[in-house]
Amino acid sequence: LAAGALAALLTARSATAPPQRLTLADAILFAIFALVSLRAFLWILYPRGGDLNVLSPHNLGDMALHLNLIQRWAQGGSFWPENPFLAGAIFPYHAGMDWWNALLARAGVPVVEGLRWTGLLAAAATAVALWRWGRGFAMAAFLFAGGLGALSLFSGAWPDGMETDRAWKNLFLTMFVTQRGLLFSVPAALVLMTVWRAQLEGDLEGPRLPLLAQVALYASMPLFNAPAFLFLSFLLAVCAMAGWTRGQLRPFLTVGLLSVIPASWLVHLVTVGFSAPNTLRWAPGWMQEQQGWWFWADNFGLFLPLAVALGIVVWLRPTSLSTRVFVGTSLATLLFCSFFQIAPWAWDNTKLILWGYLAISPFLWSELLKNRSLWIRGATCIVLFASGAVSLVAGLDARHGYQLAHRAELADTHHLLRRVSVNARLATAPSYEHPALLLGQPVVMGHDGHLFSQGLAYAETQQQLETLMSGAPGWKNAARQLRVHYLFWGRRERERWPASAQPWKDCAQLLATSGGNELYLLTPCLLED
Repeated sequence: LAAGALAALLTARSATAPPQRLTLADAILFAIFALVSLRAFLWILYPRGGDLNVLSPHNLGDMALHLNLIQRWAQGGSFWPENPFLAGAIFPYHAGMDWWNALLARAGVPVVEGLRWTGLLAAAATAVALWRWGRGFAMAAFLFAGGLGALSLFSGAWPDGMETDRAWKNLFLTMFVTQRGLLFSVPAALVLMTVWRAQLEGDLEGPRLPLLAQVALYASMPLFNAPAFLFLSFLLAVCAMAGWTRGQLRPFLTVGLLSVIPASWLVHLVTVGFSAPNTLRWAPGWMQEQQGWWFWADNFGLFLPLAVALGIVVWLRPTSLSTRVFVGTSLATLLFCSFFQIAPWAWDNTKLILWGYLAISPFLWSELLKNRSLWIRGATCIVLFASGAVSLVAGLDARHGYQLAHRAELADTHHLLRRVSVNARLATAPSYEHPALLLGQPVVMGHDGHLFSQGLAYAETQQQLETLMSGAPGWKNAARQLRVHYLFWGRRERERWPASAQPWKDCAQLLATSGGNELYLLTPCLLED
């Protein structure tokens, strides 16, 4: 993976190829990209007084999940397929970047520093890859994606940083910062698309990447981002079919064949035993519900009309083979996501829409806007990107951050768990910010939002946890069915189950107390009866 990523960043060009010139607009966008990346990743997790905060509210739940995986694997915790957030379940998640940060932690890099520097290096790679793919227009499309949200300024209201009333939100804040697999998959996929576009045209002076590096980047994608792998697989197949008509089949076919075994193994690794209901289902209109056509205008603004116009232009007038392939694949992806839902949580469609959006962005410029007058290009870019730019500023304006944890509570819990195996599953309140979970401990049940979005059936486990923690009749059998031997009782548990009789106190072994938290070993209770 490291060799493939390095090769991607060092993608070579022919010695006779003309140099790629950086325009003033490109330089400005690089500067903006650097500033927002510094703001987002230097403050991705930071202390403020007695709290541990995240900058973006989008990252509260996601950061808790990532911290659990990083901390657990860094301490030698078990790997796939056991789910650390749901007892008895598998773990259908592409956690390659968390594995990477766990390796950094094992090597002595503090977890927070690892998160910061990984994010900054990935942002730098992404900025360069976007520029190589579609110059400044692609960079702007990534940073300033949005619809008509900026219209709220005319009513005197500052836009909501969470963009709670929209499905298509700012990509940088809601996906690149929170969905950590994109730190690898965005620059890697953009490099592959840049190389494949040149190969499709037989451009000997275009970007080049060694075959094994292409295989490493493509075949490793399931470990980092499943939607990226799906899109790239679709694109690779279309490139192969189109290349066959031009005698350019071999490079695409070779990449596909060499990737079959490693990619299949990784797909199996991250989906072993996974069978979620409604993972793929017919859902025309996606999330529009009662909004009708206004949903599309409000969320995507001018982008959709331009995409439709681009499709018509490419269909009616002579264009290059690569243009037809990439525009056609992108439009097919966007159309598919408008009629089908790919995950239990409808919003997850954006994780696939992202790729169609990024793939089509250079062609919006080259085929529709590049040769227009300055005022048309300027006005179009303002309408396209103003809303996303305002959303980006609003999302990075969290001057006081959002509390993820109390540092003292984390210290108390760390002391409480100091002699417990990192693989020991705890019965706790199902909260995303639970200190035991943040420290890497597997729990009987984590945040239900995570479990629902992963398509996991958790109702039975939730009922058993309720029986156990409330001390209801049958609590011992519930603990046996959950196969849990440790019970954590602290502030969150007292708040969730205030009427609990806590019958385990009569038979369980109190292992430790710290800061008002108690840790019990339930084994003596379970050996009774």
